[in-house]
Amino acid sequence: MTKTGQVMKGEGVKITLDRERSLKFDLNALCILQDKFDDLEQAFAGIGERDFKTIRTLVYAVLAHEEDESFSEKDAGSLVTMQNIAQVAEALSQALTASMPEPDEEGK
Repeated sequence: MTKTGQVMKGEGVKITLDRERSLKFDLNALCILQDKFDDLEQAFAGIGERDFKTIRTLVYAVLAHEEDESFSEKDAGSLVTMQNIAQVAEALSQALTASMPEPDEEGK
């Protein structure tokens, strides 16, 4: 069973898939997404739309920091099932929110 855990700024969102993992939108994840999508907003919209290909790519991007070069989108996709896709989508949303910078004093 998949469950989301504590959100830690800079450390990602903990989720249990095959083992405990940390979903993290670091610069490398953003580069992977930029290479794959013309518009990053399009990628992030795929979470709410339950676009399976987009969710698989997002999972791959946010887990790449934990894996070696042999880790693929197909490997990432094998971690997501119909039973846990809602929890994975929620964890991706939390990880995205956690990766955003804090607004400055002027709210920017």
